[in-house]
Amino acid sequence: MNHMEQALSEKRAAGRKIFVGYFPLGDPAMGDQVARVGEFIADGVDVLELGIPYENPVLDGAVVSASMTRALEVTTPAAAMDSIAELRAAYPDACLQIMCYYETIEAMGIEAFCEHAAAVGADGVLAPNVPDEAKPALAEALDHAGLLQPLFVPVDLADADVAAFAEAGRGYMFLQAQEGKTGPRDGVSPRVEGNVDRLREAGATAALCAGFGISKPQQVKDLMAMGADGVIVGSSIIDAVIAGDSREYISSLRAALD
Repeated sequence: MNHMEQALSEKRAAGRKIFVGYFPLGDPAMGDQVARVGEFIADGVDVLELGIPYENPVLDGAVVSASMTRALEVTTPAAAMDSIAELRAAYPDACLQIMCYYETIEAMGIEAFCEHAAAVGADGVLAPNVPDEAKPALAEALDHAGLLQPLFVPVDLADADVAAFAEAGRGYMFLQAQEGKTGPRDGVSPRVEGNVDRLREAGATAALCAGFGISKPQQVKDLMAMGADGVIVGSSIIDAVIAGDSREYISSLRAALD
């Protein structure tokens, strides 16, 4: 069993909700990368979603887009990916998952990308915009490299796709909590509860974690009431780091989960 899959399975068995926190690799605004990731872990983040910068992040709002722009001014996607090795050395038991756009994988070559992701110590790779024709090759390469592929589940999940998601999901699934791009917003879509129910009824065993627009403890509580196994938070964490209160902020989200 993959390291992250085992860790998340153990957390769920212990009744612990899962906190997935986005960390933008290479962004100088985050400060010392190793130290900051250590804070995230100490304050309750269970899975580090390590964002590889990309010049055209079409699914991301202003906060993540600006973060990627800052990163690309001082690094490259390949160098950002290489930096994961330093994090793995510092935190050998951490769940480290790459978040990237498919174009980054394609540029490096699917097999080469997956082999390198495993070599630097990643546990999995989530790319929300993989074209249908590339999905089989990517899934095979990730499996060969021993990596998980968390799946991105759109909020407008079609009935025809539920069974496929339920069968293929491992580790966790990223349930889109709101339409549109990433970035702090109010509320959550009531459709999340229906998606959770449909996936579970179809036999999904992966953790069902909701993200997109999540920034407040009340949103976290609302998603837990809808049956989600955890939450995914990104843009508002970046904002909190820049504002200098990320430790208190992350701890408040952890408290809402618990």
